[in-house]
Amino acid sequence: MLHLLLAAQLVAAGGGVQSQASPVVIGEVVHIRSNVLKEERTLLISKPAGYAEGAERYPVLYVLDGETLFRCSSVIAEFLADNERIPEMLVVAIESGSFAQRTRNLTPPSSAEIDNRFSPGNGGADAFLSFVADELIPFVDKSYRTRPYRVLVGHSFGGLFAIHALAAKPKLFNAYIAIDPTLTWNGGAEVAKAESLFSKTPELQGDLYLTAASATGNSPGDIRGLATILDRKVPAGFRWNLEWMKQETHTSIPLRSIHQGLDAIFDGWHLTDPLELFDKGGIEAVHRHFREGGRRCGYDRTTSPFTVSLIVAGLVKAGRLEEASKLLLHDPKAYPPPWNQLDALARAYSDRGNVEQAKHYYLLSLKENPRNEWARRKLTELGVKVEDTPQQPRP
Repeated sequence: MLHLLLAAQLVAAGGGVQSQASPVVIGEVVHIRSNVLKEERTLLISKPAGYAEGAERYPVLYVLDGETLFRCSSVIAEFLADNERIPEMLVVAIESGSFAQRTRNLTPPSSAEIDNRFSPGNGGADAFLSFVADELIPFVDKSYRTRPYRVLVGHSFGGLFAIHALAAKPKLFNAYIAIDPTLTWNGGAEVAKAESLFSKTPELQGDLYLTAASATGNSPGDIRGLATILDRKVPAGFRWNLEWMKQETHTSIPLRSIHQGLDAIFDGWHLTDPLELFDKGGIEAVHRHFREGGRRCGYDRTTSPFTVSLIVAGLVKAGRLEEASKLLLHDPKAYPPPWNQLDALARAYSDRGNVEQAKHYYLLSLKENPRNEWARRKLTELGVKVEDTPQQPRP
């Protein structure tokens, strides 16, 4: 198991007592033999909390340069999932090995003198892609509970490899996070290959989140070139985003890129301002957002009751009581109205002087929660006779 040791010192009220350091497990180390590469590869794998006890299947985040990006990728994926920004994910990070191995595996062949002078031993990207497609992914799918939705993360040469994989096997991954990719490689040949793909592919379901760092104050021309091609020739169904992170350096950019990239790829998983979308298209627009966002990454997803409650609360706060009451009761089977929101609606009607509506919603609130003494008291004040003995809540 891979451990992250946290040295903790606890100070008790009666004096300083030092506890023994204990490991916090964030993943496991797995070794697989590659017949394609004729070498052993090391994987660092993080599973969602509760994986061992459940039966759920998960999308997979494949991360290159696992030595440096595994821990931050795992923490970011867990944090975003905990906050319902993305689904829970299995993280599979591939260690690059030595500098020579990394150069060989992540770069396509180059005829450029500068590439061969400073990065000798390059050119093994196709073999490494075969390893990923024919050995790694089948191993992960067989060994873990996965969904057929895969995201590839690569930085620098890894970002170059991500674009190479997109151009060579566009359906192997569903989404790509290419972080400050080295697209000047071989005179921009991978950009040309991507252009060729987009030119002859009218439809392609996928996502590309592209980031660039620049210490010079200018967006790198090679990455701008890819963005220009995407802007002109993007296939239907393919979404892309270029984020120029001016405050980041080439080495600091991965953290923000992975966070923002996952957030963008799974933008249909969450909704930052549900009331805004409700105002544009009603509750059906909200339902459609989650339905289509879930379908894009292989889930049958519906709007959560909490999201509906957020919209209701916003409507009540804005004094739009008729809309709030209609939404609150729009689908009692799928979205049973929370007693506290019925209570809030009753109070709002009461403040407006609409006694009959206040009575109606206090009665509904009491029906949902027979122990709601506030509603019972307010109904009594409004002249409605209710039972004195609290009833048991409905199952």
